[in-house]
Amino acid sequence: MVTHGYRERTSLGELLRHGDLEFHQQLQKVLSNPDFAVTDEQSQNQRRENAYHQLRNLVEEIGTRDVATDLPKLFAVFDWSAVLATDLIPLISGHYNLASGSLATLTDSDSAEPYLQDLDDATSVGVMLLTEYGCGSNIGFMQTTASWDGEGFVLNTPHPLARKFMPSVGIPVARVCVIGARFIDAAGVDQGVHLFTARLRDANGDPAPGVTITQLDHQPLVIMDNSVISFDNLRVERTAWLSNDLATIDDEGVLTWNDEDSRKRGFASAISQLTVGRLALSSCLNATARASLYIALRYAAKRVVPLTPVNSTFMVDIPHVRDTLLTDLAGTVARTIYGNAVKTFLAGADLTARDTVVSVMLAKYFIQEHALETVTDCRKKMAAQGMFSANRVADYLGVCHAAITGEGDTFVLGSVAGRVLAKQLVGTPPPEPTLHDPADPGDRARLLRARTLTIAQEARPQLGNPALHARLEVIPDALELAEAYCAEQALRLLDEHAEHHPEIATVRDVFALDQINKESAWYLTHGLLDIAAVQAVKQQLRSGLLAQAIDNLADHLPALLAAFGFDDEILGAPVLSEDLPAAWDSRCQDPRRH
Repeated sequence: MVTHGYRERTSLGELLRHGDLEFHQQLQKVLSNPDFAVTDEQSQNQRRENAYHQLRNLVEEIGTRDVATDLPKLFAVFDWSAVLATDLIPLISGHYNLASGSLATLTDSDSAEPYLQDLDDATSVGVMLLTEYGCGSNIGFMQTTASWDGEGFVLNTPHPLARKFMPSVGIPVARVCVIGARFIDAAGVDQGVHLFTARLRDANGDPAPGVTITQLDHQPLVIMDNSVISFDNLRVERTAWLSNDLATIDDEGVLTWNDEDSRKRGFASAISQLTVGRLALSSCLNATARASLYIALRYAAKRVVPLTPVNSTFMVDIPHVRDTLLTDLAGTVARTIYGNAVKTFLAGADLTARDTVVSVMLAKYFIQEHALETVTDCRKKMAAQGMFSANRVADYLGVCHAAITGEGDTFVLGSVAGRVLAKQLVGTPPPEPTLHDPADPGDRARLLRARTLTIAQEARPQLGNPALHARLEVIPDALELAEAYCAEQALRLLDEHAEHHPEIATVRDVFALDQINKESAWYLTHGLLDIAAVQAVKQQLRSGLLAQAIDNLADHLPALLAAFGFDDEILGAPVLSEDLPAAWDSRCQDPRRH
């Protein structure tokens, strides 16, 4: 897998940010427009409608097509929407990434233009319809069919389990939808999953002929107009087939692939924007983790906690707060740098290549689960202050859960990517077991490398066995390998920047020691650490190597938080104020809140 870092020397802020600073600042301004602020009196349906109005405003300010095809800009839109306008995330994903991105990259400009024109000014809102009741997000097994009728295509839902489950099309606004369906050609051959474009709702918001839309129930964590969609002879124009120039269909409706390689790339081509979307959602979850840490740590540094009638301390100095949040901070910065490297790679990569797809699967598994853990930790450490949307963090939980579960369990992707990775690494034997010194940064890197290669070797007996039980038995090893490999790569990237950024050097030390500490039993049983080394990593009385590394990271905390690029006024969280009671009074009395 490829995770090349930035080789040129950059500022800390540039290292942690991906893309143009001016565009990031523009997004902060646009997405904090008070005209679209969520109020206490809005119902869930009103919040949905508000999100659509905000989407149109965002499109008016930054456009659609240029952002959809400029990955740094696309990732920035996801990041700042997640931080400042959480209700937008489902709409951003469908409109900018899945629909506009697919139309802009998978068909010719003349065929795409009528649809892209409407998406460019949000006359229509873009959505992609892939998941179904029966196949879930394992979309290679979808059952919706597309057949040839002499002039174009006809889409049908052959049975109830083939209904499209959960795309956001409930609100009655004009829709341009990219739909996945199995193309059964005129010769009766199942040619696999292909993408087709249709106007699912007209300018009045009414469903197109042959389309039935049923809005789903209330969601407690995220505002989405999820629906169930079925098709009964939905007609689709011939030019609405997104072939990516891999095949042709003649006037008789028979499909011919350009060559064998094109046939093999067909499915990967159809889901290519899903690969981009996986990384975009991982990026925005990392953004919510950074924002949560910024808010929680800034609050913890000011919050005075009385311990006895005569003794008090700042909340950030309480061990369970300090150790948890600073370890989360190191993990988040490491994953930010790792994620930025994958973003840079993706911008010039073939989206249908296996290495590209697997690299993004690994990043999703490595980043998203940790982001949820970090946001949850921040929410808990902020206690009562963490309950309120005004302090942002509680709302980030919904974004995390929506992204993690929106296309199925992240563990599925992690296990698939880990299995592919195991096959690639199985020819590289692990080093002979020898004791390492966790005080030596070089030994730390060697420990992580040894863990990666050893897990790959341990998975070897099951890799060549096609039986179902073997495929199931290898999943735990595959997941361990995915995490171990990504941690190893993240540490390598941190090493690249540690010389120029002392803040990153402290992040590297905490990240590496935390990885070793979490897997200390594994290292012990594999003969890579002894008891004394494990004790040295984290001794009692906060005197171990990890505690010292956390202390060093704390010294650089202001610089790291500043490099995140957040604006206190734009975030508007009361806990960021120097006068917490006054901040809450001002918010409660603000007429715009009601």
